[in-house]
Amino acid sequence: MSGWNFRLRQAPALRVDLRGITPAALAVLSTAQIGQLTVGHGNAMLPLAELFDVEKGTEEGTLRFEGDLGRFDRIGWQMDGGRIRVEGDAGHYAGGCMRGGELQIDGSAGLLAACEMAGGRIDVKGNVGDFAASTLPGSMDGMRGGTLVVHGHAGERFGDRMRRGSALVHGDAGAFLGSRMVAGTIAVGGKAGAHAGYGMRRGSIVFAAPGAALPAGIEAALTFVPNRTATPVFWALLALDLARHGGAFAALPARRIERHLGDISADGKGELILCP
Repeated sequence: MSGWNFRLRQAPALRVDLRGITPAALAVLSTAQIGQLTVGHGNAMLPLAELFDVEKGTEEGTLRFEGDLGRFDRIGWQMDGGRIRVEGDAGHYAGGCMRGGELQIDGSAGLLAACEMAGGRIDVKGNVGDFAASTLPGSMDGMRGGTLVVHGHAGERFGDRMRRGSALVHGDAGAFLGSRMVAGTIAVGGKAGAHAGYGMRRGSIVFAAPGAALPAGIEAALTFVPNRTATPVFWALLALDLARHGGAFAALPARRIERHLGDISADGKGELILCP
């Protein structure tokens, strides 16, 4: 599988849809053929050669994008193998419906990053917008597998309707973290906004910051209740898995936890885990 480098010529006037530009799709194409592939630019189509200088890369199976891709949406859309690296920001829907492979974004990503992701790994060095690891508009299921790691901050509704997989935020997260969550694991190294776990059915939300308290909107509504049941094996395994990501998660195996179960207003059996 060949590797390719894409160097942005100049920022496009309108948003660009990069769906279909994946390592597998470009594996058997020549430089000229890749340049002739068309992508959406507003309501028109443009060949890639008008947007990027394309040349052979040195990393097998890797697409490397250089430049600010903040106006380029659906990078890694439905990717099922290989690797994409964005050396800058990415637009909306980055890694959406991804089934395998690796997407690395050296900057920040827009709205709906990792939406309905089913496999693979996404690593965002900056921030992500609202509805990351969530569901596409009109769908019922959010993230379904794989791993999303955000080294910066996350917007609102992170992990909304999440069904499976792991989603970590080293920084802060906005309101309604893990809302309507069905299963999976969310971990936050910083602060979380109001109403975390709203409508949660199952799954785990871990607040790794030392001395973290329940976010606003939970204690007042009494929708999560303390649980004193010991879970040493479960926590030992989960803490070790999270600790490998470093940062605020590195010390989790040595810390005690407090568990709060709910959302009882939705007959939920999920848990909020505090690590005081």
